[in-house]
Amino acid sequence: MAKRWKRTLVYLATAALARIGNFLPRRIAILIGEFLGLAIYGFRSRERRSALANLRRAFGQAYSPVRRRVIARKAYTTFGRSLVEMMRLRKWYAHQIRPEIEVIGEEHFRSAYERGRGVVVFTGHIGNYELLATYVAQSGYKTAVIGRRIYDRRIDSLLVANRTAMGILNLPSDSSPLSIVRRLNEGYALGALIDTDSFRVAGELTPFFGRLAKTPTGPAQLGLMAGAAFVPMFCLSFPGGKYRIIMGEELTPESCDRSRENVYRLTCRMTRIIEQVIREYPEQWIWPHNRWHTRPQEDDCRFLASQGIRV
Repeated sequence: MAKRWKRTLVYLATAALARIGNFLPRRIAILIGEFLGLAIYGFRSRERRSALANLRRAFGQAYSPVRRRVIARKAYTTFGRSLVEMMRLRKWYAHQIRPEIEVIGEEHFRSAYERGRGVVVFTGHIGNYELLATYVAQSGYKTAVIGRRIYDRRIDSLLVANRTAMGILNLPSDSSPLSIVRRLNEGYALGALIDTDSFRVAGELTPFFGRLAKTPTGPAQLGLMAGAAFVPMFCLSFPGGKYRIIMGEELTPESCDRSRENVYRLTCRMTRIIEQVIREYPEQWIWPHNRWHTRPQEDDCRFLASQGIRV
């Protein structure tokens, strides 16, 4: 019962924030989002400790405790700002948000997209990843995203409705592989977030900040099945509501083989690119997430050893 009430309160707060965010001037709405992020940082002590511990695991002594706290606070304000802007996309994207987006490297993505075999756009929970999918769809590219259903169906419905309104096809993470491959064969750009440890999806332990972290392998497998291109893409969020979308050079697989070994190597390369962006912009990532939760089992150890990775 308590959990049900908590979820209802979260839903009502989310719905209220969406209404308020669309009513207020953009500058004020963004400030409210940033304040909300700071409030979460201040009051959610468990998540704050997790964020600081993960920053220490990732960077070791390269950053002082003060520097790690600054990064954690900025990460929370980035989250709050992105949350509010996400809720404002349907009404204000064209007039207020799109003019604030700087795009770098779109020629890489366009070249891959125009081949018509589909593009696996791999990214992470960096900056405003919902805006990233919106930009691609609103620029005239056929766009789909693999989205995990949120625990509360009401909030999930709000999120899916927002995506649909912006021209994005939402594919639940439990969709059949063939249905996703079909979209790639139709020439879709398929967005996939591959930087979280989830028991709901299959994955392999790949190096991430010097430690092994479970990483989803589905996007690599599906892309190889379809003969699709692989392109990294990120949407960085900055104070004041400025954005920078970075579209990297196409990542070419070593082969079209869908063996465990080839899928693993491709997933490792994708993960390294994401790590490089996080290292450059650490205040953009979701540090409270326990990226290194999954521990290697006996089969993992044997496989990793065959790939030259010591556990």
